[in-house]
Amino acid sequence: MKNVIIIATIMLMTNFVIGQEKKMTAEAQFNLVQLKGDSYVPNLKFRYFLSEKTALRFGLNYSSIKNKIEINELAGKGVGSVEKINSLLDFSIGFEKHFRDEKVSPYWGGEFKINTGNINEYGSRTDSVTFIPNYNYSSKVPVFGFGLHVFTGVDIDLYKNLYIGTELGLAYQSLQEKKGIFNVKDASSLTDPDVSTDIAAKKTTTFRLVNMGIIRLGWRF
Repeated sequence: MKNVIIIATIMLMTNFVIGQEKKMTAEAQFNLVQLKGDSYVPNLKFRYFLSEKTALRFGLNYSSIKNKIEINELAGKGVGSVEKINSLLDFSIGFEKHFRDEKVSPYWGGEFKINTGNINEYGSRTDSVTFIPNYNYSSKVPVFGFGLHVFTGVDIDLYKNLYIGTELGLAYQSLQEKKGIFNVKDASSLTDPDVSTDIAAKKTTTFRLVNMGIIRLGWRF
């Protein structure tokens, strides 16, 4: 799924660029003020201007967080570990209406976003709390979501094709952790050393301000 989205995005961008002149922009954004519960996505954004005052926009962001903790044996030298790996790919497509006045271009718009990823955890020689020599486990949960985002912002030309800007918006997000699998391998078990159970699905919805305190830096080509 990730590869399909990335390939489709590249093909679409390439098709727009061929034969066009300075109708594309590419930008990255940076968060100067990170508030609790705030988010700022996408981190990479591309635009294709249908006219001087209307543009399609495409966003792409990938995040991967890995965290590993050692579990030490209380009365010995044994060491276990818990490794958590969370990954999420965001892709968005939207529309912008611009009101350009020489070097300043305020705009407003909306976009649709989809998310796909995984929440995985691996335990080696532990049950995640205590050291157990022959006990290993893993949990794998796929994630899928979608969202709607309305926003307003401004672009300010700096030098030739270089511009800077900011943006503020409201976003609705629905994120579902689908049914996952929890697997235990216990070599010391006298009955069944390999047991798998289902992890129940879970859904979370949010509605909040996004892009608080961001600075956008982009290039027209």
